[in-house]
Amino acid sequence: MNEAKFEDRNGAPLQSNNFEDLLGKKSVKATFRLRPEVISVLSILSTQLGIKQKSLFDYLMEDVNALHAITRASGPGRFDKAKRVRKTLMLSQKSLAALKAAAEQSSTSLDDIVERLIHRLLPVFEKERRRQGKRENALAKIKKHFNQGKPLMHEIRRLVGKEDSLYQSFQAVMRSYAKAFADIETLVNKGKRIANFPIESLQQDDW
Repeated sequence: MNEAKFEDRNGAPLQSNNFEDLLGKKSVKATFRLRPEVISVLSILSTQLGIKQKSLFDYLMEDVNALHAITRASGPGRFDKAKRVRKTLMLSQKSLAALKAAAEQSSTSLDDIVERLIHRLLPVFEKERRRQGKRENALAKIKKHFNQGKPLMHEIRRLVGKEDSLYQSFQAVMRSYAKAFADIETLVNKGKRIANFPIESLQQDDW
């Protein structure tokens, strides 16, 4: 039987398997019951890395071996599942199909599989938290240096006058510095959530 073909805008044929792969990337919504702290890991890390939660989740689903290992894990996690809450996630159609297939082939619930998948992000989360600590230290040094420039600018103005080109050039430098510092401060402040998140509670999970 001949394989079905489609044509793109330029008239070039598209193989049906390529078309199916494209459909598999279509975004769909799925609701799971997850612990709030697990949901936070996905949300915080997505913000910290600057990528969509869907992309992060689809990345996890690409590791087929890990998915099979998760479904082969013995026993549920030793935590209070009553504390789980409903969470709707956006993921690709292909990822959702893989999740359902994994759940059907094992005794593991969809909720447990999703939690265990997100749990695999903890090393990345910890790495980003360490990076955040370094950023905060760097910000403190930059802030100190920036604040030292303010009195220096006033001193230069006192020495040469505000109409002097030297003062005006230094003033322009400080204005640019102020904008750059504000951008840096905003970037670092966005990471406050990852710095304050009690990741230790999840690292102690016994799957």
